[in-house]
Amino acid sequence: MKNLKRILSLALCLMLVLGCLPAMAAGSVKIGVLVADATGAEALAFRAYYEKYIAGAYDVEFIYSEELNTADGEKNAIDNFIVNNCKAIISFSSVDRPAQIEQCEAAGIYYAVATGTLTDEEYEEFKDYEYYVGAIGPSLNTEFQVGYDMAAYYIDQGMTKFGIFGGAVPYRTDMHIYRAAGMLCAMIDKGGEGASYQGATDPGAVIGMIYGSGSIETGKIGSLELAAYVGGYDFDDAWFGKLAQMAGTEGIQAILTVGSGVDVLGSFVAGSNVKLATVDSFTSAMGEAMNSGIIDYVAGKFATSIGPIFVATLNAVNGQPIRTADGYALALDQGYWVATNAEQFAQYYAVDSSEEDPAYSKAVLDAYAPAGVSYDDFAAFVAQYSFDEIVALKK
Repeated sequence: MKNLKRILSLALCLMLVLGCLPAMAAGSVKIGVLVADATGAEALAFRAYYEKYIAGAYDVEFIYSEELNTADGEKNAIDNFIVNNCKAIISFSSVDRPAQIEQCEAAGIYYAVATGTLTDEEYEEFKDYEYYVGAIGPSLNTEFQVGYDMAAYYIDQGMTKFGIFGGAVPYRTDMHIYRAAGMLCAMIDKGGEGASYQGATDPGAVIGMIYGSGSIETGKIGSLELAAYVGGYDFDDAWFGKLAQMAGTEGIQAILTVGSGVDVLGSFVAGSNVKLATVDSFTSAMGEAMNSGIIDYVAGKFATSIGPIFVATLNAVNGQPIRTADGYALALDQGYWVATNAEQFAQYYAVDSSEEDPAYSKAVLDAYAPAGVSYDDFAAFVAQYSFDEIVALKK
């Protein structure tokens, strides 16, 4: 009888252990990540923050797509995430965001936009979708301002002759067009009486002209001059020849870039007196370029800026989505850090690159964006994105 009881007891324990195995095996929450750039310094910094810090701090597993540049590629990647039981998707890829949102909604999987934004029209269409978490990143107004401030920085130093690298302007990429328009509008505002871009003086008109042509015209803007322009990412001999010609334009003082300018123009301006300003990130490679004098102005998305959208996504997965008072998805603006010298850059990099105590550490995220946080409190938290504000949050 004692042996029978012992056997029954062991059997019951075994059943309890086996019954627990599915829950134990479930493990981390799986989150798919759509990427448009798999090798750039900024993309690698974003990935390092998620995989080397966030994954361990929150017991989540990130599954990354291959580099995506087509809508079909995005769709196939989402299908793969669904098959792999991902509970949410965070997207850095923007070929067809509306299609991504529709696909995730139909599949019942949460979807969030990192370091980007929807247009006003897109937000109105998708803001009440159950599985659309929202977007945290620079608004188009912020993108305009980052270009404006970059041009104004050099104009205020007395420079008058510029070049612009337009990046994805020919492909009608919103953020690049708005940054370029900001540069042109700074020239209009500071170019003296009668200054205009091809007759336009209003930001809306300038933006519309760039969308219409997919290009930017060179010429005088009042007392200032846009002496050279190159757009696109052709990466052929003719394209590199145009970049070299722009860098060597007689009298040119600064080249303003709507995206990363170091990779495409660094070798052409190295050793010259031409200033190079870029929209990029705070990485070791960018720091080396600043230390060597290749660039002296960086407007960067700090790598850990993707912390808040992760928290918002995880809250949604856990059944506590952060919504507006009207029940709508997030649409929160988050801007750039700007460094204009090597010392300032090093200070920003030291905070942003730390894997042990990053700018958005777990302590900061848990304190200001816990499960059940109100929309107003979360929005106020995200709004504190400047370097000084981030440092204050960590104290």
